[in-house]
Amino acid sequence: MKSKKKQIVFLEPFPTVMIYKIAKLFRKKGYETILIVLLESGSSKDFHKSAFDKIFFFNLSFFKINLKNAPLILGSLFKKLRDIFKIGKSILKLKPYAIFTRASPSWPCAIMRILFRKSPLIYFPYDIRSQYYMTSKQAIKAGMPKFEIKSEKFCFENAEGIMHKGDPEELNFVNGRIFGNNVKLPSLQICFHPYCSKEFIVPINKNKLSKKDKDIHMVYLGSMGTVGPTGCTYVFDNIKPLIKQKIHVHLYTRPNSISNNKVVNFFEEDNNFTRTYNDILKSKYFHLHEPLEPKEIILEISKYDFGIWPANTAEPPYNIEASLALGNKLSSYLEAGIPYISNEFNKYINKKGKEYGICSSYNEKKIGNIKDKLKKLNSKKLEKNIIKARKDFDMDKNFPRLENFVKKVVDFKNLK
Repeated sequence: MKSKKKQIVFLEPFPTVMIYKIAKLFRKKGYETILIVLLESGSSKDFHKSAFDKIFFFNLSFFKINLKNAPLILGSLFKKLRDIFKIGKSILKLKPYAIFTRASPSWPCAIMRILFRKSPLIYFPYDIRSQYYMTSKQAIKAGMPKFEIKSEKFCFENAEGIMHKGDPEELNFVNGRIFGNNVKLPSLQICFHPYCSKEFIVPINKNKLSKKDKDIHMVYLGSMGTVGPTGCTYVFDNIKPLIKQKIHVHLYTRPNSISNNKVVNFFEEDNNFTRTYNDILKSKYFHLHEPLEPKEIILEISKYDFGIWPANTAEPPYNIEASLALGNKLSSYLEAGIPYISNEFNKYINKKGKEYGICSSYNEKKIGNIKDKLKKLNSKKLEKNIIKARKDFDMDKNFPRLENFVKKVVDFKNLK
């Protein structure tokens, strides 16, 4: 017997915790939730099963999804042609009430739009590529394919609705940059931050590592993208002055489209990265940890004193991403019950953190004696501020806005 539940379909290059949290609430509300994933990486299948009724894993190996790797991707597809055909046939039989397509990249989202023209579609640019470049020439020179630029613009113009997670005003900067001045954004838009889930929140940890050794322990939690630490050297530029002040830095990273083992190997191989940052990697104050499942990581990092939110200060001035973005670190640090320090380049991140008194900003080139500054902070006041921020950033509290937005998108599509 066919399900009469309304289908909410999610397309992701690789699974994210934010989509997991959203899908789980839709499922709790009685919707049928379906996940389509291109890369089988990040958190495990078992973790995602509780949020989705069906999961379609294409498992296109560990190739960065771009046109340069198209031959490798096609080769991977050919090897699994039978399975791919079977999955594709099942996907085309779906009857979505609404579709969420998460970028980047945007070209799979564009394909989804073409295949499901009659279904209401919400485009979710997790990272808005047009924030990184002022002109298309700059983007192409940096390695962004023309096809991807066109795909992002196509998705902005052909979706019924846009969901974004950064500064509420960030969509104002889509026009006037790499797409020119004539991008026609849909009128239905929602700013939906990476909120906290009650499922993940742990009690404030009273047994910090710092209680034992009287040192400050910080944690960096984040992705190393598709190329490992060589693509995120700014993280190590940010933590270098901290380690010089004998502050412990614990690093937990997860891969997007390469294996966990390959990420770890980056830190052990003799390469340009390990030679450049050898003083950090060999320091007793630097600690590299194995990737953990999303729920496990929150409890794990709760024993540290502060989270770290670095920024790439070497980016050219036309790159406005750091000024507008808001990443999943905010919910992770809040769920773990720890305040964070953030590079002053992260303007919106700092703004939100300082509204609640849970963030201290820094300049890695003029950091001063940050160790003494942090030791003077009132830990009890920080705990109260974190609890207040958790309440406002509760996913359950904010979910009705998203559900109502989806209804508006569906109604708009039905009127066309």
